[in-house]
Amino acid sequence: MRAGLAVAWLAGVGLVSWRMVHRDHRMPVPGTLLGITGLFAALALVSDVIPAATPLVTVTAIGLDVAAFFEALPAGLSGQITAAQQATAKAEGVSTNG
Repeated sequence: MRAGLAVAWLAGVGLVSWRMVHRDHRMPVPGTLLGITGLFAALALVSDVIPAATPLVTVTAIGLDVAAFFEALPAGLSGQITAAQQATAKAEGVSTNG
């Protein structure tokens, strides 16, 4: 693994952990940290398989950290799951009332 990717991974885990502790007053769920680690591991795999892509992969990893810092990315999977659960509950409520 390249040093730039390791620093970006640590920064990403740190950002997510700090945000959850600061906002929710609890430690992050292990699955959240595992997901972040998996994303950066996939980037590291691409960097190892295609060495010429290492600078691009490193910039992408740092860009993801910057986006997480500014909360530029959408709500993500958890937001989609919440929306799907609300839609399902609404649909079940309509079908049971009708």
